[in-house]
Amino acid sequence: MEIILASRSPRRRELLKKIIKDFKVIPSNVEEKDIKEKDPIILAIKIATLKAKDVGRKFPQSLVIGADTVVALRDKILGKPKNEDEARDMLYSLSGTKHKVVTALALYQKSRRKLLTGYEVTSVKFKNLTPAEIEEYLNTNDYKDKAGSYAVQKVKDKFVEKIEGEYENVVGLPLRKLTQLLEEFKEDIFHIEIGDIALPHNWGVGKREGFTIFVPGAIAGDRVKVKVLRRKKSFAYGKILKIEKKSAFRVYPRCKSFGICGGCALQNLDYEKQLNIKENYLIQTLEKIGRLDLKNAKILPIVGSPKIWLYRNKMEFAFGERDGKLILGLRERSSPFKRYSKEVIPLKRCHIFAEWIENLFPVVLSFSEQRKLAPYNPFTKEGFLRHLVLREGKKTGEIMAILVTREGKTFDIAHLAKKVLKECPELKSFWWVINNQIADVVNYEKKQLILGDPYISETLGRLKFRIYPETFFQPNSLGAEILYEKIRDFANLSGREKLLGLYCGTAPIEIFLSSGAKEVVGVDISSANIQNAEENSQINETENCSFICGRVENVLKELEGKNFDLLILDPPRSGLTPKALKLCLRMNIPRIVYTSCNPSTLARDLSKFQESGYSLKRLVGIDLFPHTGHLEALTLLEKL
Repeated sequence: MEIILASRSPRRRELLKKIIKDFKVIPSNVEEKDIKEKDPIILAIKIATLKAKDVGRKFPQSLVIGADTVVALRDKILGKPKNEDEARDMLYSLSGTKHKVVTALALYQKSRRKLLTGYEVTSVKFKNLTPAEIEEYLNTNDYKDKAGSYAVQKVKDKFVEKIEGEYENVVGLPLRKLTQLLEEFKEDIFHIEIGDIALPHNWGVGKREGFTIFVPGAIAGDRVKVKVLRRKKSFAYGKILKIEKKSAFRVYPRCKSFGICGGCALQNLDYEKQLNIKENYLIQTLEKIGRLDLKNAKILPIVGSPKIWLYRNKMEFAFGERDGKLILGLRERSSPFKRYSKEVIPLKRCHIFAEWIENLFPVVLSFSEQRKLAPYNPFTKEGFLRHLVLREGKKTGEIMAILVTREGKTFDIAHLAKKVLKECPELKSFWWVINNQIADVVNYEKKQLILGDPYISETLGRLKFRIYPETFFQPNSLGAEILYEKIRDFANLSGREKLLGLYCGTAPIEIFLSSGAKEVVGVDISSANIQNAEENSQINETENCSFICGRVENVLKELEGKNFDLLILDPPRSGLTPKALKLCLRMNIPRIVYTSCNPSTLARDLSKFQESGYSLKRLVGIDLFPHTGHLEALTLLEKL
């Protein structure tokens, strides 16, 4: 359909070209100064709507875009100045202050009697302006016809100290919001059956005349009425308007925050169906991405987790703020319909981790509020409290708490540790970690032991392992026992083999296999992991394990020419680097056991092994992550 921009602003015209190639510009005849309203958002929406309808009356078949920008300083609306004196007064009032820029949008098509509105708000902090700077700007006449008497693209850093939000919104046209409204305006509504769930995103999958529609929140077996909000060339994203028929696999989720919290995504799906979907996902990924022929491979039935609730031994909870109060919880669930805001969803319980956090959280929050410790905001980079990392030995019952903050404050953290110990007697270790990195991840750049031992213990079978703050340990202890037993079964050791384990971490797999091998060598890039691996080896009295600290690519070069009977691969989610894979192939080790938590990168790597003469002999999926879209895959490869 024909699109018309109902504005005479050259700035809006240039911005609109970024998302729409072909449109007309027809300004409205609306007199903005005649419209009175105290609320800046309501005022902007009202003016934008009047502009769109004014032009839309003359072009009823066209989609008309109206827009209006308003500047608000506290409770005062700063419109377009009548003259230079009024512009001068506005600039003096904005000097050294933070104000809000509101741009409202109205999409209107008269023939369909359809109107869609929205708005965006951006905060702008001005520097302290000198009289000379203000007069110099007024002499350019750029203040004319500008809300607040300035054009941000003209004043730039000379006036502006900081912008929080979308820059294009301050210029006069918020492109993200406009793109969203344009997609919604198309009014694509479908009634579809959900046949599958797309992992790892956990979106329902429906088909309409061969066209795929991903539907967040839908599960296999649902019949839903959806509205397409985002459309791509070969697929689209649909928002549920109504569940017309509920799937037989739907169950009632335990968690009150399910659906908005990013921790779980499949709590409303029967667990047996979760396993079925994960198994199909693993096989389809290997066949489609890796183009692997699975006919000659023995595919074992997927193995479920021994526990599907309270199974995780580690969680990283984030601090946030809601209604002026400090909260602890997990980041929001991502959605294809809106920009990810990293909002913290407050939790009182976590059904996949531990019940005792219900007692611990209030202690930490009360202590922090009394000392006015603010949560860290990953967008503004302001605040102090970042994460509360909790670890638990599911077999031993031992607890580790790690408070992660930024640098810059001193407080009686030892008192907090004692309060936590009083509430949770199983607490064996309390650490304070300082993380100044910008990324919203836990980084152990500086750490200090506040109370107890530097580690907690966990057992797998008859083996015992020490877990430090930065230790990687499979997050499902009971499931890890099954995984390692399967690895031992796949390895089928006679006691004469020499094993090479790459990305060994703290060496639970290598130590688990050591009793059946002649010699085991583990390799990892982290010196902390290697030190921990050596300690675990000593604790379990394994005398045939040795460990090398270094990049896998460098160590493999040093090991060239040495013979090994079995290669153990447990790389990160990104899989093997091209160089590491090439060097693994050069080692020409006859048998490989490869375990991965990412079927996509596993498929990619297995295809390269297959091209180089390896055959996939055995495959099994092991669900270490109930109620999420993730699983562990285990494979056995043999040289032909």
